[in-house]
Amino acid sequence: MWLWVIVNQFAFPGLGTIMMGRRVGYAQASIMVVGFVMVTGFFLWFIVCSARYAGNPTWTEADFTGRYRPYKWTLTWGLVLCAIAWVWALISSFQILRAYRRCK
Repeated sequence: MWLWVIVNQFAFPGLGTIMMGRRVGYAQASIMVVGFVMVTGFFLWFIVCSARYAGNPTWTEADFTGRYRPYKWTLTWGLVLCAIAWVWALISSFQILRAYRRCK
């Protein structure tokens, strides 16, 4: 039981819920994966833009920020989705603990 809670909160939100046998864990995990991919995609693009900025002496700082700033929404929404998945997994973890205590 504690393993499910630990996995749900610290390893991969939704997986502990799936391990508990609850289908809602698939939705939690999906939201977390989408958010993670969005955040990772933004950071990869930011690194590409940084490398181009470092390698191109004619670029100004405005050129640099103009390349990555239009995609900053992916960072914001990705973090929001990750937070939603984590809070939802936290609620599921409390439900798992409550159900376990009732069965004792």
